Amino acid sequence: MKIIIIGAGEVGFHIAEKLVGENIDVVVVESDIDRLRQIEEQLDAQFVQGSGSSPDVLRKAGITSAEMVIAVSDKDEANIVACLVANHYSPSSVKIARVRNPAYINSPDVFKELNIDLFINPEFEAAEKIERLLEVPQALDLIDFADGKVQLVGFRIDHDSMLANRKLFAFGDVVPNYTPLVAAIYRGLEVIVPRGADTVRAGDIVYFATTPEKMNKLLRFVGKKAEPVQRVIISGGTNTGLYLAKKLEKKGIVVRLIEQSEKRCTYLADQLTRTTVLHGDGKDSELLLQENITKMDAFIAVSKDAEDNILSCLLAKSLGSKITITLSNRVDYSSLVTTIGIDSAVSPQLAAVSRIMRFVRQGRIASVEAIREKDAEGIEFVALESSDAVNKPLKSFKFPAGALVIAVVRGEEVIIPTGDTTMQPEDRVIIFASRKAISKVEKLFSVKLEYF
Repeated sequence: MKIIIIGAGEVGFHIAEKLVGENIDVVVVESDIDRLRQIEEQLDAQFVQGSGSSPDVLRKAGITSAEMVIAVSDKDEANIVACLVANHYSPSSVKIARVRNPAYINSPDVFKELNIDLFINPEFEAAEKIERLLEVPQALDLIDFADGKVQLVGFRIDHDSMLANRKLFAFGDVVPNYTPLVAAIYRGLEVIVPRGADTVRAGDIVYFATTPEKMNKLLRFVGKKAEPVQRVIISGGTNTGLYLAKKLEKKGIVVRLIEQSEKRCTYLADQLTRTTVLHGDGKDSELLLQENITKMDAFIAVSKDAEDNILSCLLAKSLGSKITITLSNRVDYSSLVTTIGIDSAVSPQLAAVSRIMRFVRQGRIASVEAIREKDAEGIEFVALESSDAVNKPLKSFKFPAGALVIAVVRGEEVIIPTGDTTMQPEDRVIIFASRKAISKVEKLFSVKLEYF
């Protein structure tokens, strides 16, 4: 199978990296020769220098034999034209275009006849990710599986937590009659798919498998309070800030939106109905105190400058903000900022990559979600009758190192598994797996990461 990726920026690079890692034939088209030289040694792919909207360049890239074209350059119109040109040479191929202009997202019917299968907007995806995080603001990460029936939730373990320095098999002593399943432990740059004898340490980021109904129990278990978000300050009137403010307005959340550009403030005020738009700087301590930052449930920095976002979040935290979330356009910042006191970081690029990868996979794989950038994935699939792993207890077969079954969904029933759990054909099974373990999981469960 051949996939052509147009644009070798953060989104294009990370998609290519994932596909190459799964033995897909990838061709990367990029006009910037310096960028191509930079990534050539990092990817086992083919590279074509030139504009992805050029018929000659696409023919050179092998468009007639490509099953998919993913246009993710930094120019909306170039991505759309590239998909149109690709459609001429390969009408049956799947075509995805990254666009940032809200007009393209808000007018999908206009583009219905262009035969583009998916428009992806990184800023919108980031806003959706932040909205989900605010549903459990004490969490660093929240990922849904099985249409929201199963959730994978990440928490940082505090020094005074009852879980600190406790082995997993002793978790049953923390809360009577409740022991959640630990899917993974992140310790610095190390990811641990745990066993009962592993010890949780202060500072670890621990991912738990749960259901929405048991979220409050999980919060008590990790020593967090279930406090709903009712008041939010958003710093940055970018498209992400606008999308997020609209989403929060619909939930009845009180929103104050700070923007430095007076002209942009006027535009934002016209677009929003109940949000208070403030002309100012999110790094202005006097402004934050004036707007009662100490009484706000969350401070969210979504300007275009990653460093400004980090600084404003640190300031807000020092002034008493309960929760801080930063938007990071630098992918390498995403996992680092949580180590300096910021509660969560969201990358528009990684949010877009995740959305695209969910779209392009098919077959018995229902969804695949990247966990903390690219260290591991949560894989949801439908169990096959032919699999060696069905109709027998989980404890009866050797599971690949670096992988763990975190949930089994049977109809409307959610089973957080134990060693005695038996999978049945057509169950929806959710696995946490390190990148190295994915191929072994595929083999064990007779599934394969497939594409259109």
